[in-house]
Amino acid sequence: MKFNYKVALICFAPYVPIIALYLLVHVYISNTIIAILAATGIFSVLYVFFHYRYFKPFFKRHPELDPQHFEFNTVANVVFAINTIILMVLVIFDFFAKNPVGYLLIFGLYNATISGFKTYRGQTT
Repeated sequence: MKFNYKVALICFAPYVPIIALYLLVHVYISNTIIAILAATGIFSVLYVFFHYRYFKPFFKRHPELDPQHFEFNTVANVVFAINTIILMVLVIFDFFAKNPVGYLLIFGLYNATISGFKTYRGQTT
């Protein structure tokens, strides 16, 4: 049971700018749904640019850090089940009712912890 913090950070990294964009857009747009859609749209355009400019060359040089080259193991499945229950409890009891940043943060941590416990399967062609 080894936690790969580098892969976890790589999987959590996209959530940081989308949360920052949401907070920035929400200053100008008071409607929460429109603000999150605007932040997601802006993030998507920027992500496509960064993906082809920086991420693809980086993952070609470092395939051991590419999240696509990891697969579930027993620990990752258990963490997935526990995190799913926690996420469902948070949604059912409406812990972050007025602020979607909490949901984005929790889902980012959910994704990062599961990805951190996955095992490297090697590069697929």
